[in-house]
Amino acid sequence: MLLIKKKSNLIFIMLLIGLLLNLCQIVFGDSLSASDFKTIIPVLTYHNFTLNESTSYKINIDKFDEQMEYLYHHNYSVISMSELKEGLSRGILPPKPVVITIDDGYKSTYDLAYPVLKKYHFPATLFVYTDFIEKNDYSLTWDEIREMAKNNFEIGSHTVSHCNLIKIKENETSEDYLNRIKREIFLSREILEKEIGREIDIFAYPYGTYNPQVKGLVVQAGYKIIVNANSMNNDTDANLLSLNRQIIYGQNSLDSFIHILHQRPLPVAKTYPEDGTVSMDQLTKIGAVLKEDSNTVTNFIMKLGGAKVNFDYNSENREISFTPKPQKPLIKKSYIVSITARDKDNSISGKTSWLITIK
Repeated sequence: MLLIKKKSNLIFIMLLIGLLLNLCQIVFGDSLSASDFKTIIPVLTYHNFTLNESTSYKINIDKFDEQMEYLYHHNYSVISMSELKEGLSRGILPPKPVVITIDDGYKSTYDLAYPVLKKYHFPATLFVYTDFIEKNDYSLTWDEIREMAKNNFEIGSHTVSHCNLIKIKENETSEDYLNRIKREIFLSREILEKEIGREIDIFAYPYGTYNPQVKGLVVQAGYKIIVNANSMNNDTDANLLSLNRQIIYGQNSLDSFIHILHQRPLPVAKTYPEDGTVSMDQLTKIGAVLKEDSNTVTNFIMKLGGAKVNFDYNSENREISFTPKPQKPLIKKSYIVSITARDKDNSISGKTSWLITIK
């Protein structure tokens, strides 16, 4: 009844929020920037669930229940990917929206996570790679997936075999590589639509890796929503073909979970190399230029693949950058580049992150 009441009052709440924002702008004028009012949209990512101790990609089910309980009792609006898509297109989202996603297709999704999500009436999106289904005792069955699809779960593609889509195999020609990744992207959608009996238009990159060519093929295959694993939140300017996700690790404390929910995107004018870039230059300069409304931000941290790097900061053009030294070039692999900051006025952290690959 509580959830029904929340949805029935949604229009009234959104009108009230709009009125309050207008009043704030009248009272405070230019002292409050537009970014202060943008809705934060975390898209949370889980993989596997356990009754035992948590590990990196396996979370104890009691801890998962604790996180879901926090969302419920703190009035977060857990919405589906379809609801997020509609809300962004209409410019109307419920208060404190959150999206829950689960990757791969482990049986623990059905046995452990599914009952918890049903308890709170929370929707979720399940990204499966089709080769894994009914493969062994710890993978989902098609019947289980079909049941969840009828009960508040949306199903998305995670390819056929969960391969790294930007990695060319040894002795593989360019034509063979292209045909192989097209099969991964297109065939997985066909299989899922046949098994589930409904349109599949959501896609998640395996390992969070992609490049412009791969992204183009995903769009060509007909997917309408594409998610990455760039470990930052979205706001109302989010691109449905490049939605950011936050991986929730098994070791995450409740405090760190709450911190993720509150994390604001750091306003940037540009990042370089651009998101998804594949470069042969192991000494390439990496960085971002902050927007002008970020001038109250201080205490920056820059990371490359999870490791802190010593960066340069140009206060005149608000540029944060890192250039590898010739004696220590970048290792050839994919990196999540991240820049985090803390606002000296309200201590709310902001973060921007993007993917680059050195080959």
